[in-house]
Amino acid sequence: MDKLFLLSQISLFDELPMDDLQKIDAMSEMKPVKKGTIILSPTHQIPALFLLKKGQVRLFRINENGKEFTVDILVDGNIFGETSTLSLTDDQIYVEAMTDTYLCVIGKERFEAFLEKNPKMAIKLINILSTRLKELYSFSEKIALSDVKYRVLYLLLKLSEKTGKRKNEWQTIDMKLTHQDMANMIGSTRETTSSIISQLKKDGYIKKGLKLSVNVEKAKEMIQEI
Repeated sequence: MDKLFLLSQISLFDELPMDDLQKIDAMSEMKPVKKGTIILSPTHQIPALFLLKKGQVRLFRINENGKEFTVDILVDGNIFGETSTLSLTDDQIYVEAMTDTYLCVIGKERFEAFLEKNPKMAIKLINILSTRLKELYSFSEKIALSDVKYRVLYLLLKLSEKTGKRKNEWQTIDMKLTHQDMANMIGSTRETTSSIISQLKKDGYIKKGLKLSVNVEKAKEMIQEI
């Protein structure tokens, strides 16, 4: 697999000239990761930045009762990890490969030296952090104020906006996602989540073909009523 080509597909680097991409390629290490592998955990911290070139990872926490709560799911083109001056996750987060995944790993010293010479990259990273915080605050508000039906629909809409393709009123969700994954993200049970998804299909908010799709306008209309 061409590491340099995959780097050029990552949104963080979409405005970088080829010579800068070649520098990043030279200072990074590409690692294939098997499905189910825990990449990071509170007891296994790696001071590095991870570029998710191909695959899907889940960021989650575990509470004192051992219950998992999914914080986010990342797909091709996303980044996570931390260096001494930048943190895109925190030290209580677990990161698990949901599919066979390819990661590009850059050590903190090399990446921070690169940032000093490339302030535009630092600005893009700040924008990424800002976007993630806004998404987290918005999602937390919906979780706190909504019943489970609205939570499920809001989650599916946001995942479609993050990963999908729009055709007319329908927008796909281009990631592998189980009902248990969704339940973990909205603080519900798998049984309740499955029941609500079935009802949302009957009501025309979502449909299942090769991929799950969301009726964007209809979903937004319901969510705005909250």
